[in-house]
Amino acid sequence: MDPRGWPCLICSCLFWSVHGMVPEPQNVRLHSVMFDTFLQWDPPNFNKGSMTYTVQYKVYGNRFTDLCQRTDVTKCNISSIPIHGSYIVRVRTEVEEERSNWVNITFTPFSDTIIEPPAVEAEATTPGVLIVQITDPLVSRDGDKYSIKHFYGHGFVTYKMRIWKKDYDGEQVRYVNITQSSKTLPDLDPGTTYCLQAQAFIVELNKNGDWSNALCITTTDNGINTVQLTIILLSVLALLPFICFMILHVYRWAKYIFLPSYYLPQHFIEFLSKPFYSSQLLASQSQGEEQSFDKIIVLSEESKNDNESEEQMRNAKQLLQGSHEEMLRPKEVSDFTPLVHS
Repeated sequence: MDPRGWPCLICSCLFWSVHGMVPEPQNVRLHSVMFDTFLQWDPPNFNKGSMTYTVQYKVYGNRFTDLCQRTDVTKCNISSIPIHGSYIVRVRTEVEEERSNWVNITFTPFSDTIIEPPAVEAEATTPGVLIVQITDPLVSRDGDKYSIKHFYGHGFVTYKMRIWKKDYDGEQVRYVNITQSSKTLPDLDPGTTYCLQAQAFIVELNKNGDWSNALCITTTDNGINTVQLTIILLSVLALLPFICFMILHVYRWAKYIFLPSYYLPQHFIEFLSKPFYSSQLLASQSQGEEQSFDKIIVLSEESKNDNESEEQMRNAKQLLQGSHEEMLRPKEVSDFTPLVHS
């Protein structure tokens, strides 16, 4: 070996030995959901001094750009990386002035990010039919929210849905493709509970999103499902006191109009409350007091044409006239005791 090469070899050995003293970050990985992305890693098994980390990225052929500098945590938010394109992301360990080697990882946001499930709603209308509503998952970007179709294109985002009968062992799962926000599912069994799940599908990338939580709903039976029946019963129970009050009010109003109440005057009530034969009347009769009565003559209609009836009529008139004169004549005082003046 040329003696002049030894200094270079010694310098190279010293360089690698210095850099080799700081180990690299371990288990470097990406976690990206709806373009919200973090680079994560585990700290190396190294106890010399306080460790920090630096994260950089670049597009192929360009210079690296810092994302996190000398951070003491084991993750870095790299969501600021542009969505379109493929990038190299790297991280290294730093202890004071010593540094480890870079650990590189490739990141393509469009294909690497996880697509969250859509929101699924279902309504049971006619027997054996469900109407399903799909709401696009949203992406938070620059303080605003955008539909996933804003990034992948309206014609390249569809949804897959699977539907099965609840609590039916071995029941075959049925798959349905949905291209619009609404889908009608016919030919279902009436009065049966079905469960639904949906996921986004990116046609251009042949990429599936996560499945939504299972939504279970019962189809209608004769036009009314159990949920609607429950709502109707609760509504009737809530309105029952008001309905009873209105019925009672209408009954009282009708009774007042068509069957009014009548009350006897107070003096009639007092008279009827006493016995028919009072003690005063019995006492007067027992003392033999003279009572005066009106004379009543009853004539029958059948005897009006007879001579006898004419005679009876004349006698009746005379008797009535005599009774009237007697009532108008002042009564004679049988016992009169004159006043004696002293």
